Amino acid sequence: MDNSYDIAIIGGGAAGLSLLYAMHLQGIMDRYTIALIEPEAKDSNDRTWCFWSDEQDAAWQMFSTVVSHQWKIDEGHRQQAMDPFKYVQIRSKDFYRFVKDALESYPNLKHYSDKVERLSLQDENRLELASGESLKAYTVFDGRPPKLEDPRLIWQSFVGYRIRSAENRFDTDKCRLMDFAVPQDRGLQFMYLLPTAKNEALVEFTRFGKAVLSEEESAPVIKEYLEKMGIADFQIMEKEINKIPMSLSLNSSATEHDWAAQYIPIGVRAGVVKASTGFAFKSITDHAWRIAQALKNNRPLPTSGHSIAAWVYDELLLNLWQKKQNPIPKIFIRLFEVHPIERILRFLDEKTKWWEDFWIMFRMPWAPFFWSIGRSIKQRLRP
Repeated sequence: MDNSYDIAIIGGGAAGLSLLYAMHLQGIMDRYTIALIEPEAKDSNDRTWCFWSDEQDAAWQMFSTVVSHQWKIDEGHRQQAMDPFKYVQIRSKDFYRFVKDALESYPNLKHYSDKVERLSLQDENRLELASGESLKAYTVFDGRPPKLEDPRLIWQSFVGYRIRSAENRFDTDKCRLMDFAVPQDRGLQFMYLLPTAKNEALVEFTRFGKAVLSEEESAPVIKEYLEKMGIADFQIMEKEINKIPMSLSLNSSATEHDWAAQYIPIGVRAGVVKASTGFAFKSITDHAWRIAQALKNNRPLPTSGHSIAAWVYDELLLNLWQKKQNPIPKIFIRLFEVHPIERILRFLDEKTKWWEDFWIMFRMPWAPFFWSIGRSIKQRLRP
């Protein structure tokens, strides 16, 4: 049996499946023999992806069919309507099933329920699998979680419960994003509340910091948060416990890979995660779409790409995450108090114009950012 492929995709999560689905939509799946290598069945709801959308982004264009809920109003800050944006939710189980159904008719796509134990780029891109099988691929797209050795690395870690309460307490049109009304003793911490029915919601405790949240320490915080809303009687239907690296070390200074590149990182490994916020799903799908376009048009493959300005803003905030977290809740509250929410969401998407960036930064508390600039300068001057 021939185990040589045009393309090997390592990982059948958001990045790998988004790339395959983008290739499907671009009409280029039939051009290649493809191996998808993923050890897990991916048939359960192992995570929930949420993002804001004005329906112009790749995430919405590709996956609006599997959006399970959407919210129009952020109940925190000034309780602003998000127009033209909305905050939407995709459950991973729906996503996996949707993409797999779309791809099942391609005989040139083979799925390996296996793990890559070794990847040798010098040996014709040879992939050694845990089962002992060996594959070769002309181009490898690698979506495995990266191993980071960044001394400045911090984590976005979270513990989420999808709950059903005994009483109807929720407004399904309103969500809470970054509610800081929780203890701030072990890093910057906040709560998301995403109601999907009058008695059901995803409530998620999140931390930005070096110490990763555990369920043991999160459970009482979530319980107290719900009790303050008058919800004491509830059952947990699902749990989501995970962490996302927040680091600039994965960002690429180039916008395209070399023509001859045969190893292409995707997903978190490609630096799609916005370093200062941990948001990733929109960037994952945008990167997948642009890669598929490049393959279709025989162009160099794009990196995930972040502007120089975005790098600067992310570094300034990362400095604060790491060393001076006290002013951060005030910074975010101020951000939403003095600017329209649609401008803030475009800023977080790195889609604002330079004068909007200037106006946003000008109206922020200056002292923390002067400190952060000084820290960045000192780090660059160290031998």
